[in-house]
Amino acid sequence: MIRLRFLLATLIVLTALVATVPAVAQPGGNPIPGSGGVFELAWTGDISPPVGEPRGDDYGTSELALGGQPDAVALPGDLVYECGSPAAFTSPVGYHGSWGRLKGISYFPVLGNHDVCEDGPGSPTWRSYFADQLANLPCTQLAPPCRPDLGYYDRDLDVNSDGRPDWYVLVLDSNCQRFNGSTGDTETAACGDGSPQHEWLKAAMSRRHGGQTSGQKCSIAIWHHERWGTTTFGDDPSTQQFILTLNHFHNDIILSGHAHSLARLGAMTWDGHLAAEGQGQRQITAGVGGRSRLPFRVNPQREGTRYRSNTNYGIGWLRLTASQSSAGVDRGLLDA
Repeated sequence: MIRLRFLLATLIVLTALVATVPAVAQPGGNPIPGSGGVFELAWTGDISPPVGEPRGDDYGTSELALGGQPDAVALPGDLVYECGSPAAFTSPVGYHGSWGRLKGISYFPVLGNHDVCEDGPGSPTWRSYFADQLANLPCTQLAPPCRPDLGYYDRDLDVNSDGRPDWYVLVLDSNCQRFNGSTGDTETAACGDGSPQHEWLKAAMSRRHGGQTSGQKCSIAIWHHERWGTTTFGDDPSTQQFILTLNHFHNDIILSGHAHSLARLGAMTWDGHLAAEGQGQRQITAGVGGRSRLPFRVNPQREGTRYRSNTNYGIGWLRLTASQSSAGVDRGLLDA
């Protein structure tokens, strides 16, 4: 079962002091444990303005997350602006001084288009900053391997803290024309069928349905760009191959950023329409981690919209529990 809520920050300075979250070692990528039979996942993207510019509210949104004491943090891209330089990530008045306080439990960093400064594969600065979170993942030893250094990998969540996986989380890189190539390289389609990333995705979801992970009923995929445009940008077909594969394997939820807003869709079919009861994937967007909020440019609102807002900075919050139902998700809570 999953419960979803959005938490909204304001521009009021928050005065409560909360200690930095310490690093939680997960050697070998063992399932990340929850607490008390639930797993609390805080997440947001599009976070820290450029160093030297007005700060926005990245500190306020990080205070929300710290105050909720999540078990893990997911970061669906564009963590810094305008590009992922060392200073942007490590400055005490930039990312490191706000969401960097949750670095120890930021198990799911995602590459956004602004996190990449350098030409070539991946982002060396992003990779260096999250080196501890991306190290020793079991999927690097499988065939085909995941490539956390290039932005795609997976991890398990242990809701009941009994050493067994309950939820499965995949992180993907949606910078499709940029990935493994130079800036503007239109010949590189790393999200497409036959690309190394997509071959890994197919194998990873296949493994989830067999062997030791066969009991996992629920999965979450996280990448930066919305497939189905909700507020700021239109539909982005570059990740359609992700959608088709995840839909085939009955993925439940997609977390995205990029649009500087909060938005939630009902269960969607592979071609962007509302799905029949018990089918489809739900796309949830949180892209107001502190950089800015943008006007709605998708009007009227697209089919399937359950909620959207660009009036506040904020974060998404998922309360995950183990489920014995065949679907593994309380879909009514997401459609409310």
